[in-house]
Amino acid sequence: MDIKRKRFGWLVFCLALLWLATACRTDPISCDDPLGCAVIRPGSPVQIAALLPTSGETAVWGQELSRGINLAVSDWNGELLDHDIELIPLDSACDPTLGQTAVQTLTEEDDLLGIIGPACSDVAHAILPLVSRNNWLLISPASTDPTLTQDQADLAFFRTVPNHRQQAIGAAYFAYEQLGVRQTAVFQDNTEFNTLLAQQFSNTFTQLGGSVTYFGNLDVGQSEVADMLTEAASTSPELIYLALFEPEASLLVTRLTEINPLNRAMLLGGDSLFTPHFASQIGNAAADLYVTNPVLNRVAYDSFLEIWSTRYDVPPTSSAPAYAYDATQLLLAAIEEVAIVGQNGALVIGRGAVRDQLAATQNVAGLTGSLSCTSHGECAAAGYGVYELDTAVRNNALWPPPLVWQFGQPTEQGDFR
Repeated sequence: MDIKRKRFGWLVFCLALLWLATACRTDPISCDDPLGCAVIRPGSPVQIAALLPTSGETAVWGQELSRGINLAVSDWNGELLDHDIELIPLDSACDPTLGQTAVQTLTEEDDLLGIIGPACSDVAHAILPLVSRNNWLLISPASTDPTLTQDQADLAFFRTVPNHRQQAIGAAYFAYEQLGVRQTAVFQDNTEFNTLLAQQFSNTFTQLGGSVTYFGNLDVGQSEVADMLTEAASTSPELIYLALFEPEASLLVTRLTEINPLNRAMLLGGDSLFTPHFASQIGNAAADLYVTNPVLNRVAYDSFLEIWSTRYDVPPTSSAPAYAYDATQLLLAAIEEVAIVGQNGALVIGRGAVRDQLAATQNVAGLTGSLSCTSHGECAAAGYGVYELDTAVRNNALWPPPLVWQFGQPTEQGDFR
């Protein structure tokens, strides 16, 4: 009898241990994603890094992009599938070497799901090999180099901002078809961004039937341009295309008033000149002055600005935070869509599945318009427009400037419809 009782007691004890082990084990969810999975344990956060320039000359830009990300996370109440969203801030200072060093600090973060950023294209090029090796992904609100989305072997790079090749194409069409220009002068600096912009504008304008009569190259920080302008004037351009950043562009435009033949030439610049400061610096310039810039969803963006103004002291200096907001929304939505939720609240998130979900994004309402991603990682909603920096804008009586022409959204190949 005692033996039977002991056996029964031992059986009950073993069953209790089995029940306890079953109750305490993690859910038996397997990962069959070819790129592996991030496993988010109960009580652990969903980790996303933000690689932005928060020091150096571009720190203000990086701060504004960061604020756009934070406002997007706030719209999720800081949580995704009952897990806190943890943003890991990283500083690149728009320097490729510093960007690589910053990303290398993430190698211990096994559950990292993606990186929002970087802001600068050369940083993106520098860190992509490391991102690919770790099966992470980048979704950038500001890296516009067209080559970043060309021939991607693993689709590790996405962006919500249009690549700047597109604005140069649109600018050439505007000059040739809308303004009726047939001869242009082009000025660029020696930065990679503006070199690509100038080359694409020149190529497209020439293909349309126009002629680039003068091509000038300024050094960053150059303070003397009289000889270049005199030489350009001898070619009688009807329009001057400014592939320049603000200091050099302001210098060039103000000096144009001293060269009478060029006073009659129209001016057309890129989106780096779409700022109230530039407009105020060239108040006495030629009457016809245009800049290209993306066309946003005005209603949604204005609502975003109202929320921004309640949290921060000053308005954003550009529309860049809207791209950061949209990039964050797309990434979080993709993670939520593919996550497998266990009975105990753990998340299993396939890294390849997140990439595939992003690439399949279609017609998602964002601040910048209707977001749709191509198989190359181009997710930009906004087509480009041409805005006139007229007298009211230059006198600081009006901002933003009036939109005078709009062209389409990019196709799968990155060209415009």
